[in-house]
Amino acid sequence: MEEMLGSNEMIVHLGPQHPMQPGPFRLNLRLKGETVMDAEVELGYIHKGIEKILENKTYLQGITIVDRICYLVALTNEECFVGCAEKLLDIEPPERAQYIRVILEELSRLQSHLLGMGEFGEFIGFVSMFMYTIKEREDILTLIDMVTGARITHSYLRFGGVRDDLPAGFKEKTIPVLNNLKKVISDYEEMFYSDRIYRERTVGVGVLTADVAKSLGVSGPALRATGVPFDIRKNEPYLVYKDLDFKVCTETAGDCFARVQVRLNEMRESIYILEQCLDRIPGGPIFPEGTPYGRRTPVMRVPAGEVFHRVEDPRGEMGMYMVSDGTDKPYRVKVRGPYFPTLQALPPLIKGTTVADVAAISGSMDGCTSEADR
Repeated sequence: MEEMLGSNEMIVHLGPQHPMQPGPFRLNLRLKGETVMDAEVELGYIHKGIEKILENKTYLQGITIVDRICYLVALTNEECFVGCAEKLLDIEPPERAQYIRVILEELSRLQSHLLGMGEFGEFIGFVSMFMYTIKEREDILTLIDMVTGARITHSYLRFGGVRDDLPAGFKEKTIPVLNNLKKVISDYEEMFYSDRIYRERTVGVGVLTADVAKSLGVSGPALRATGVPFDIRKNEPYLVYKDLDFKVCTETAGDCFARVQVRLNEMRESIYILEQCLDRIPGGPIFPEGTPYGRRTPVMRVPAGEVFHRVEDPRGEMGMYMVSDGTDKPYRVKVRGPYFPTLQALPPLIKGTTVADVAAISGSMDGCTSEADR
């Protein structure tokens, strides 16, 4: 990029250690004054080697490892990894276990969106928004902690079920939290809509078109904000999502404002899903009866074969390709996380904007970038 420098141009690096860009990648900007002339995303600063680690751990040990792909969506990562093995094993979790998984994964979606919106507000100078969202997020994490015993990394799902059942009184403690969250989501929306500076910094800024998004493999809220109604929970339902009533939230503008609005509406839909699950969850076992697979099976040999399984992460498509050679460890695991493709959309979005807009655009893409360097 330095070779392309013209007169009065300079290179500015944002990240990997920067208040606006706290993540394992660097954003290289070619600037002329305050205008971004060109941009480049540079990955690889915190490569964790998780795919190779998984190939050297037993399947049960792997559940703990995939939690660390991205701490914000540990339960979704577990669902994808466990789902791969379940396809190879040809087993299906009992209905109660499926409902429990959906409950936890939708709670996880809520806390992820809350943190993402709070950080986005902070990036554009709306610092109080982070204080609001982090408070509500703590209530969600407390509910998850009731079930899994952990707030961030859980090691809770098991092949064919879940580690433990819901604790007594879980529904009674969850409903008030959801009712309060309904109100505060509307409060957030009012604050965003009524703040003139916020609208000026988001409306029409960082416009992503549907064609560009699809060509780059962008998924999740960033894609749905361009008007594309793609959600794996609807398009390729897993667990009991096919039995639940919810809509795919879309906007059409494709700008920063639209991406935040999609997440606000998705939080409302997650609450609606949770209410249905709490009302409908059946009794019964949390593991398939008559199988050798239990909650704490230390050594489990998976039939040889290969499979790809994907789920709807709060940021988009989380997919895993797994190859089994019939032993107690995966032969190959390849992770296709949602944020790596999303990062590729940053350069075209920020070209021609100002340095101040870079924070708004990057933050609106909801950057838990730890999974990008798995």
